[in-house]
Amino acid sequence: MRRVLIPLLAAVFCMPSALAAGMEPGLWQVTVTGHIQVPGANLNEPVRRRSTLCIAPHEPAENAFLPQHHQLCLTDHHALGAGREAWSIRCTMPHAQVAQKGWTQSAARSFLAHWRMVETPDQGPASTTTMVMKGRWTAPDCGKK
Repeated sequence: MRRVLIPLLAAVFCMPSALAAGMEPGLWQVTVTGHIQVPGANLNEPVRRRSTLCIAPHEPAENAFLPQHHQLCLTDHHALGAGREAWSIRCTMPHAQVAQKGWTQSAARSFLAHWRMVETPDQGPASTTTMVMKGRWTAPDCGKK
């Protein structure tokens, strides 16, 4: 099950920096819903996660979203207009390749993203994760977060 969580974690933390660039500093609530499927292991698991993120006033907003291992990923994107962008992200992780495709729609106090990720491990069955991420700004101050 730990291997199956890699795409979920990659999705939650690989929000493209262009999405984060126009977001207001403060406390954000993020909801992730979707499914993880591993046909070779007969697994079809629903995903529902809720988390909060802090975008500090003095740091780039993308720091709240990009993982520490983001240098292992190659990204490609193009603007679709009206704050919407299409993205493709390919990551080389230890013992697996993760390919993500999706789109984001952002505003100063909200975002919406749809993603499909395929993780292909060096050994074992591949997994596919589809998800929708919704975020909303909740407060100008992150408190103790």
